[in-house]
Amino acid sequence: MRFMYQILTTVFIFDFISACAVCYGSPDEPAVQAAQSGILFLLGIISFVLSCFGLFMYKLSKKSGRVEL
Repeated sequence: MRFMYQILTTVFIFDFISACAVCYGSPDEPAVQAAQSGILFLLGIISFVLSCFGLFMYKLSKKSGRVEL
């Protein structure tokens, strides 16, 4: 009986855990385009922060080469 309850629960809950309306929409909708633009913007921010960190480490390594112990 418990197994049957689990199967029925699983079957009926798939409506609640399916993808959002944006995922099912057409690619030309404004919400989909806004989500894609947001993803590209966040990737740009991540790239900028990582490149600044790399530049900082490069400058730090150059400065440490000039220091005499």
